[in-house]
Amino acid sequence: MNENLHDEFLKIVIELNKLNIIPLLLGSLGLEKVTNRSWQASDIDIYLIDEEILDHRYEDIQKILIDRNYVKSLDSYRSYIKDNFEVEYKSFLDFQKLVKIDKEKLNLIKKEGVLYYLPTIEQFIEMYSSSARDQKRKEKMQKDSEKLEYLKVMGDQW
Repeated sequence: MNENLHDEFLKIVIELNKLNIIPLLLGSLGLEKVTNRSWQASDIDIYLIDEEILDHRYEDIQKILIDRNYVKSLDSYRSYIKDNFEVEYKSFLDFQKLVKIDKEKLNLIKKEGVLYYLPTIEQFIEMYSSSARDQKRKEKMQKDSEKLEYLKVMGDQW
């Protein structure tokens, strides 16, 4: 598991929590937290559940990242890079267009003085089932399939 990446995530979330923002952790880093297994996470995917935050708190979020020495990526509007860390924050509403996840069933994690949401195993299964069919993710399809198979076995053991 990429502990440096997780520590960096927690530091960002501490600052978001000060603004009363509770983010959702997705991607490989989120999957690592749920499965307690390394998935070679290389970035931090932060989703904001409340659309009002994206509409009205953009500058606050940007300031948090810039204060942590991140530089805005040229590749993406909401992507920031520092050293070997990349942070991207996205809209949960946009994500919902691809995968229907009930946000009321997300796990609220209270750890190390921070609050953030994390999907359940079942929700990750739904996400990776959907992404395995997404032609836009062709280059990641093998990894998505591997994750999905692991999650299905893990889910059967519960």
